[in-house]
Amino acid sequence: GEGAMSSGQRLNVVPTVTVLAVIKARLAGATKGHQLLKKKADALSLRFRQILKNIVQSKEKMGGSFREAFFSMAQAKYAAGDRLGHGIMDSVETASVRVSSRTDNVAGVKVPLFQEAHPDGAGRP
Repeated sequence: GEGAMSSGQRLNVVPTVTVLAVIKARLAGATKGHQLLKKKADALSLRFRQILKNIVQSKEKMGGSFREAFFSMAQAKYAAGDRLGHGIMDSVETASVRVSSRTDNVAGVKVPLFQEAHPDGAGRP
């Protein structure tokens, strides 16, 4: 059949110089396209590994933070008793940390990017 050049099909061509030039041009285009797709896949794989590394590091940090927070909460509950929850909830007005999102372009593919954003402007990277 004409059009699809998969490994199981043959392209019927007339043996002329013109057709040879057309086939060579198609081969060159397909080769270039394959190289570009390979570069794109490599760039996306690299970015994926970076994101995965950040996730693992964040999870490790979070484990320690949760242990500390749970212990602090237990100490506070022991000291304040049942009144603790309402006092904390009433004292909080706005979040101290927010998350901002934007889109990053990796080899022509839009990838969401999330960053910690402090409303007061402190602690920015």
